[in-house]
Amino acid sequence: MTVSRAFWKIALKNIGTIITYTAILVTFGTMNMSANNTSLQYEARKPAIVVFNEDENVGITKSFVGYLEKNTEIKPDYKDDDKLKDALFYEQVILVLEIPKGFHQDLTFGNEPEIKMRSSAGYQAELAKVVVKRYLTTATAYAKLHLSEEELAKRVDATLANETKVEIKSKVDSAKYGKATRYFSFANYTILACVITIICLIMISFNRTQIRKRNLVSSIEIGKMNRILLKNCCIYAVAVWLFYLALGFIVIGGEIMLSGYGLIYAINSLLFCACATTVAFLISQLVANQNAVNGLMNVVALGSSFLCGAFVPAEYLPDSVLAFAHVLPSFYYVDTNNRVMNLESFDFASLWPIILNMIILVGFTVAIVIVTNIISKKRQKIA
Repeated sequence: MTVSRAFWKIALKNIGTIITYTAILVTFGTMNMSANNTSLQYEARKPAIVVFNEDENVGITKSFVGYLEKNTEIKPDYKDDDKLKDALFYEQVILVLEIPKGFHQDLTFGNEPEIKMRSSAGYQAELAKVVVKRYLTTATAYAKLHLSEEELAKRVDATLANETKVEIKSKVDSAKYGKATRYFSFANYTILACVITIICLIMISFNRTQIRKRNLVSSIEIGKMNRILLKNCCIYAVAVWLFYLALGFIVIGGEIMLSGYGLIYAINSLLFCACATTVAFLISQLVANQNAVNGLMNVVALGSSFLCGAFVPAEYLPDSVLAFAHVLPSFYYVDTNNRVMNLESFDFASLWPIILNMIILVGFTVAIVIVTNIISKKRQKIA
């Protein structure tokens, strides 16, 4: 049996491993894409408040209540205090505002009225407080001009009627490309698992004592056999890459995969497959037991996926974890995917961080090859 035939016979015997990790990628990768789907659109949500007005509904007080009606959702159905406390606790109401008697007179004469507020916790409560304070701050500033109450109300209404127009300058739909980023980032785990497991099992089979002795007395040279093994390992890694790339067309869509963004995702994943192949060679030189391979593979694949942002977005990870992750190839692979998602143009300045990450991946690949060769030569001397 030739070396290549033996290689692919062992690979096909373990085809179930590839199917298993592909199912994991499709299932959890798709769930991850859906759960983290975001949009560039923003919709303001008015905070729900209750207003108790003990003042006359005239002048500046009328203006204040009208402003609250425009910028908040006023709930009129809470008269009982116990019911109101429950509503605050369950955040059915965010803020309770009590306008005291004489509010319009105090504000007109520049005196800061004592408004009682009760609120729940959270950003909605803070937003409601900002809405209230915005009106009071503006009214107090105009009151220093000693205007009449009617003029004061008009000035405040005119000022607060001005709205800031927000325009999104980014031309990239991060939600659209975010799906591709999450797919390829999650593939960090499956690429490592498929490549390391299969290649290590094959190399361990060839490195068994009896097989090794047979190969030593066979007509084929050891150097030639190693080159054939390396060639087939590279073919296998490229096959895995092409398979997950084809799967990307189904899961993500051809529009993205055939674009410039898709090309970067493809190149990045190819370089990572090459790095994973060298990692597999290194592990095969360190262990000679199938159970040990499975254990070490889980440590490498799962560990790097959690630490480098493949499973959990990098922005949610502690700085100490990210600092350690810089020593792992997966960090640069995932970081490139994240950068592609927000890439607005394909000029050199924009692409340089991505190119740098790819150069670092190549550097990891070369470094691991060198370390593997050193270990392999030492093992041959010992043997």
